[in-house]
Amino acid sequence: MKVLKLPALMAAVLALALMVTGCWGNDEMSSSSSSSSSVSSSSSMPSSSSSSSTSSSSSSSMEDSSSGSMESSGSSSSVAAMGTDFEEIGALPAKSLNWGPGGPVDEKNRSQGALQYNEKYGGYDALFIGPDQPVVYLTFDEGYENGLTPVFLDILKEKEVKAVFFVTYDFAKREEELVRRMIQEGHVVGNHSWSHKNYSELGAKGAAEDMMKLHEYVQDTFDYEMTYFRFPSGNFTEQTLAVAQAMGYKSLFWSFAYKDWLTDAQPGREEALEKIVSSCHPGAIYLLHAVSETNADVLAEAIDRIRAAGYEWGDPSDL
Repeated sequence: MKVLKLPALMAAVLALALMVTGCWGNDEMSSSSSSSSSVSSSSSMPSSSSSSSTSSSSSSSMEDSSSGSMESSGSSSSVAAMGTDFEEIGALPAKSLNWGPGGPVDEKNRSQGALQYNEKYGGYDALFIGPDQPVVYLTFDEGYENGLTPVFLDILKEKEVKAVFFVTYDFAKREEELVRRMIQEGHVVGNHSWSHKNYSELGAKGAAEDMMKLHEYVQDTFDYEMTYFRFPSGNFTEQTLAVAQAMGYKSLFWSFAYKDWLTDAQPGREEALEKIVSSCHPGAIYLLHAVSETNADVLAEAIDRIRAAGYEWGDPSDL
């Protein structure tokens, strides 16, 4: 796909969105004094009422999770013909889609919902589960710092595992040294949005503006080019998937997550460890929240046990 240079690209997307929405809106982040708490709550994945055996998969731990049915509107087959014609983006479905398709697991312990989403939306450079190989990948969401990121980085260095750290503007601004350490130690820093707003409500223009504000900030501050994007709370539309793709981003979702983001209601150690290990599957993309004390406690053992089960921890920059 031909990629436009940033100024022309932004102008095209913003012009399109203005036609579509008829207004510019306001994507400014809240003041610094309140941003940490707002990100803390908004970056938390919603709880699920499901208590089925698939609770260890992404479907049972996502806020506002979908019912599991695949949406019929739109098709990834339209993406190939779209190229960089942004008028086509405005013609794509704008229906809000929540990550958490779930569904039963197959004989390889893979969520069938994740596999179907890969098939349906993969044409937008969106990935919900990795290739069918004994390789798994680790990702962290960093809405704010809870004093644990250095612990995770120490463990990853000891175990020789690379991860993606998806950062918001609030985190990148407040924790420059941690971001620099991530980069220096060979991890991937991913774009988790400027404001952590619901991208389905921002529309094409708002999504482009919010996404690229953080992109430019990280590029200017750290001399680092981000290429992976994670939608806040996993909420997306086909339009916003197409916008991310046009900006040169791969949208990276996940095939495992669990309720680990509530700092005052952490899961038990043994339960969490069992859930993480038993849910392993070929191509697993693990989402862990870096504010979790339980995750910090179990990560080293989980890495070892998953390796002992015959899996390799892959470099996410290869996804």
